[in-house]
Amino acid sequence: MISPSVFAASERAACWVVTTGNGKFAYTTNTGSGSISGYAIGHDGSLSLLDSDGLTAVTGGAPIDAALSRNDRFLFVLNAATRRIDVFRVAADGSLIALPGAGIGDLPAGVNGLVAT
Repeated sequence: MISPSVFAASERAACWVVTTGNGKFAYTTNTGSGSISGYAIGHDGSLSLLDSDGLTAVTGGAPIDAALSRNDRFLFVLNAATRRIDVFRVAADGSLIALPGAGIGDLPAGVNGLVAT
């Protein structure tokens, strides 16, 4: 089902989408905006923004890939511009809390793809 709220986000260049294993939340990396948009997924498959402006988290740079940990407690985001993997804790309400210093930096230029377990 397509929801009007999907298009309400002001963020640019959605690149990657991940959904939690329980099907309650989805996250898009917005390469053009250096951000992440979060969505609540309704029982009927409808989407609603977690934040009215579509800005759930700021990564800076160009987030191109994302992966959730097996237990959905952490979101890992590959940032092409900063050449690092940023880490966010996923709260019970779907909000994201940045964990500075928890990521991996100094990745090779042109790195692509991300898997989390």
